[in-house]
Amino acid sequence: MKKLIHSIIAVCGLITMFSGCSPEKMELGPALDKGALKFTVTPSAKNPNDIVLKSLTPNATPYWVSPSGNSIKLTDTINIPFPGDYTIKYAVESRGGLVYADSVIVKITTIDEKTVSDPLWVNLTGGLGKSKTWHLDVDADGKSKYFNGPVSFAGANYSWQWDAGWADWVVEKGDYGTMTFDLIGNPNFKSNNLMFPALSGTGKVAIDLKAKTLTTIGAEVLHDNSKGQGPQVANWKKDIRIKTLTDNKLQLTVVRNDGTWLIYNYYSE
Repeated sequence: MKKLIHSIIAVCGLITMFSGCSPEKMELGPALDKGALKFTVTPSAKNPNDIVLKSLTPNATPYWVSPSGNSIKLTDTINIPFPGDYTIKYAVESRGGLVYADSVIVKITTIDEKTVSDPLWVNLTGGLGKSKTWHLDVDADGKSKYFNGPVSFAGANYSWQWDAGWADWVVEKGDYGTMTFDLIGNPNFKSNNLMFPALSGTGKVAIDLKAKTLTTIGAEVLHDNSKGQGPQVANWKKDIRIKTLTDNKLQLTVVRNDGTWLIYNYYSE
């Protein structure tokens, strides 16, 4: 009988405990109006290519969208290395989700010297205020100047490599003209493909220094586009791997449609 009474008391105690701990309703507060958002976007006094982002909205988590990516820092500094007009977006979290302020346009007028002092930029372009011209390493006789041939083959991540030399099925022999990269006012790119003029043009070039890749806008790097390897590559512009880049030698790796890596060889004037 005592055990039964103790059990009843214990159950009643649990009921009392849980009934006294019912959850309270959470109040997130009113949604913010974008007019209440406060922030600044200003160039650094030390480097005009460094842009300082500051969130001044009280008790709010910021959300920045910039050319450098996204950030949730209250104060952040981003680097924009090349001239142009760039959009910065600022938002904060509120009950209704993210509330965005009006976008800010940042005008950059200079090339960031620190960025282009990297050896990849210097070797590709000659350096700030300079230009450099490159040739595909094959001539009208099918001979190469610096490499064993214009193209070599590799597995993914260079798991294997084969230097095929020159053959008509590799690339057509001929004078492919020139491609020029410069840092005169902007990171410029010009391709004058004498073998395949439709691939020529002018535009811009970008280098991802961490990934060691090259991207061109407006034209393609020198390559074949008929019966050799070139037509079997879908991407000739974006994130091309830089295998080798010295003062006078350049090797760019593209991926053939079947997954084979193709290493195109160039030399500078």
